[in-house]
Amino acid sequence: MRRAHRRPAAVLAALTALLGTTLTAGPGTAAMADEPCSLPRSAIHHSEGVDTWNDAYPRPLGTLKAVMLFLAFPDATPRLRPDRIAEDYFPATSDYFRTASYGKLDLETEVVDDWLPMPDASADYGIQRDWAPAGRSAYIEDAIEVVSGRVDLAAYDIVYLVADPDAPGVDPDATKVVNFDKPVTVGDAEVRRLVTVFEQRRPDRNVLAHETGHVFDLPDLYNRPENGFGDWDTHVGDWDLMGSQFGLAPELFGWHKWKLGWLGPGHVDCVRGAGTTLHTLQPLGAPLEKGNPESDTRLAVVRTGPQEALVAEARAPVGNDTTTCTRGVLLYRVRSDVASAEGPVQVLDGHPDTSACHAASVHPRLADAPLETGESYYDATAGVRVEVGERTVTGGWNVKIVRE
Repeated sequence: MRRAHRRPAAVLAALTALLGTTLTAGPGTAAMADEPCSLPRSAIHHSEGVDTWNDAYPRPLGTLKAVMLFLAFPDATPRLRPDRIAEDYFPATSDYFRTASYGKLDLETEVVDDWLPMPDASADYGIQRDWAPAGRSAYIEDAIEVVSGRVDLAAYDIVYLVADPDAPGVDPDATKVVNFDKPVTVGDAEVRRLVTVFEQRRPDRNVLAHETGHVFDLPDLYNRPENGFGDWDTHVGDWDLMGSQFGLAPELFGWHKWKLGWLGPGHVDCVRGAGTTLHTLQPLGAPLEKGNPESDTRLAVVRTGPQEALVAEARAPVGNDTTTCTRGVLLYRVRSDVASAEGPVQVLDGHPDTSACHAASVHPRLADAPLETGESYYDATAGVRVEVGERTVTGGWNVKIVRE
């Protein structure tokens, strides 16, 4: 039974009102994308627009500081020290983003190597994926009170709250980023969001990198079936961390790297009008060439509507894609007016009659989606044909795009 005297109704109601799964589009920085092929950022949650940056989120460039704090409960005695549990997440998460960003992001994480006691039993909070607002608010309120007495939250860009994985009320499906509709003032800090981790050991591979992607305004790319039963991976399969943390090719899409500022307009070939254009796409996960980005193209983009684009990029076993089981030129459609978890990105299947990698792929029907030399794809809706030519000496592919 929760102790009502610790949580006056007015305080709980106020925090409940601040908790949200969405943040509306905030003020943006100046345009950072090639205007003809960039998409406008809309007010929906985690919009895929790249024309401006949403300043409600930390820009993932340079050094960002994070803190990882560990929460214990009266109904369980932790079996491991926090620093041992932290090894399940770091340095793997920092390494992932250092590679994905071509060295442009350094995620420095301080691990507080003590268990911080929560006031109530883990089972009392009702922790689960679709958490009742009152229970979630109670957990967040208690957690903020506990951790703010230990660290100055104003010193960090990202806050990870890790629940004791052996506590009986911990549900790994509840791991998520909790956004506040308005910043919560804690001492000198204005906290906009918290990463709440409820993983059991061993945690899902890349789970913290996935959640950190949300901190950087990236959407969920999976398909959530009705009642949670069915195939979650029909939209993008293995091809982006935000689709599946288990994917064989978890490198972020080139579109996401463009959005985050890791690729610039010079790395993007924009197909502006009808006719035939030729492109040489370098493998997305390979290190960037120093010097002129126009000689190091990573994306070819065809604007197909006011809020829609067709994208081509080269995927190969390099960078964060070393476990991929196929390679080639991957095509996908992006919409900036479709919300997180509703299909803002759709991978186009270059081989709709076949599948691949059945033993390891999260969605074998899309595992062989990329096109290889001599293959083509025609998008009848957009009137665009993509033809893949020979490999280059740098491991990329020559590509012809014909737009009607």
